[in-house]
Amino acid sequence: MAKGTMSGDVAALIAKDHIKVGDNLTFKADTMQWEDFELTNVSKEYKIISAVPSIDTSVCLLQTKQFNETILAKYPALQLITISRDLPFALQRACESFINSEHILLSDTNYRQFGNNTKLFFEFNNLLARSVMILDQTNQVIYLQIVSPVSSEPNYHDVYQFLNTLIK
Repeated sequence: MAKGTMSGDVAALIAKDHIKVGDNLTFKADTMQWEDFELTNVSKEYKIISAVPSIDTSVCLLQTKQFNETILAKYPALQLITISRDLPFALQRACESFINSEHILLSDTNYRQFGNNTKLFFEFNNLLARSVMILDQTNQVIYLQIVSPVSSEPNYHDVYQFLNTLIK
């Protein structure tokens, strides 16, 4: 059984040397069809990555729906990516009623490169920390929000405010 809790200050629960603004990110993950996905193959100028602990929780599903509805409608030039350590068929099942085909859903359960490369995961249970990051065309992190406590939704207003400075 996992020892630890996901309540409290997330910064105290993840590695101190986690990814920061200014760092570059690369990773490989699985799509909902169990196909390999590599971040380096995304050609859009900006990417927004929404990381969730488990799509089977209400907050994770709310976060995924919120970004699916707002990002794709208001910022179509961005690539929206949601990633968790759920299995691909769990992501498919949870999101099939609302997911937009332009929204990439990824599983970090196989390669674990997203979590390992960002160090935004809880070591005691291997779930990803709830976070939102925006990458530029070179995959450099230009925005990072680590949500604390993990049971909260992201500050959407802050994310959209930042996006508004990029997309004019």
